[in-house]
Amino acid sequence: MKSRISYVLAVCFILGLLPLALNGQAPEDRYQLILVIDEVVKPSMKAEYRDAGRKWIAFMKDHGFSRPINTYWLGDNHVYWTMPIANYGDIDKMMEESNKIFAEFPDEAKAVMDAFKGTYDTSRMCVYTLDYKYSMFSEEIAAEADERNFIFFDIYYFEPGTEEEVRKLWDEWATFLADKEIVQEWGFYWGTMGTDNPMIVMAAVAKNRIAFHEENAKMWELFGKEANEFVQKMMKHVTKQEQKSGWFQKGLSYTPGEKEE
Repeated sequence: MKSRISYVLAVCFILGLLPLALNGQAPEDRYQLILVIDEVVKPSMKAEYRDAGRKWIAFMKDHGFSRPINTYWLGDNHVYWTMPIANYGDIDKMMEESNKIFAEFPDEAKAVMDAFKGTYDTSRMCVYTLDYKYSMFSEEIAAEADERNFIFFDIYYFEPGTEEEVRKLWDEWATFLADKEIVQEWGFYWGTMGTDNPMIVMAAVAKNRIAFHEENAKMWELFGKEANEFVQKMMKHVTKQEQKSGWFQKGLSYTPGEKEE
């Protein structure tokens, strides 16, 4: 029997889709890959889906799954299950580990999988690349991470063939940021595999919605006219923009080795 993770990944391999973490820490490398399982929950089945998700997390935790899982529930009923990966080969290792757990405990595994039946409409696996060069992180702000459970996504879709121009613009942005104070953290993600490319996602976290908008207003005031001019140049290449918000789901997340509160 396939595990929940390996089932979703297997579907994505069949479809040919394979060849969101904010941590505020100085990276060893410029990039960090993030695996995202994006599921659209049926509005009438939110409680059942949440209960199934808790059972799945408890099952993986009880049997020593070695990968952290951070989950976000958005206002449009999308749920993002996110896991950092070292490379694409790491996905195979994750599948092997989860399959092994499900094979060793088949009765528990079946109960977990059955709990999800009928609770969501679609399930999609994507890979995003966190690019530290264009991100804005601060050690001082990161120290308050435990209190920041609200998340905001600013998503931009670009005209195919304009990737080089867009990257050059963001190089200008990185130069602009070099001497600026960071008052609001933003992670910059390229849509890499399984997404509607070309696209980028900007993600910020805050204590709540009000705090996010207050911090955002302060950021734009500090950046001034030059930042607005940058946005205007970038938008010339944008075909669609989406903005989404939601909340971190502690009960649907898992950190290996974390002690019970």
